[in-house]
Amino acid sequence: MGIEHRWSSRREIDLEVNLHYPPVGTVNGKTRNISLEGMYVDLKGVRIPPQARLEISFIAEMRGRPVEHRLPAYVVHTRDGGVGLMLQHVGYREFDALRFMLNAA
Repeated sequence: MGIEHRWSSRREIDLEVNLHYPPVGTVNGKTRNISLEGMYVDLKGVRIPPQARLEISFIAEMRGRPVEHRLPAYVVHTRDGGVGLMLQHVGYREFDALRFMLNAA
C-alpha cells in the first residue's frame, strides 16, 4: 500500500458538482469523497487527462441560503471512470463551506 500524502482525511460525501474544463466545456459529476485539499469525482463518459487544470463549482448552504462556490483544481489521477482532484488557492468562504460539509458528514 502507498504512502498517504493528504493533510486531512477524506469523507464519503455525495455532492453534485460541475467541472469547468475549457477543451470539453462543463461536465456534470458527483463526488465520491472530499477533503480540505481535494476530492474524487465520478464522471460519466468523459475523460479529463492528468494534470489538466479546471474549475469545480458546487452549491452549498450558508446561513440558510444556497451559495455557489468555485474552486480551481487540477487532475492528480484518472481512475474508475472519474478523477482525483487537488484543490488550489481555496478562499476563506470556500474553505468554510468544505469544512462545514466535512463536519456534517
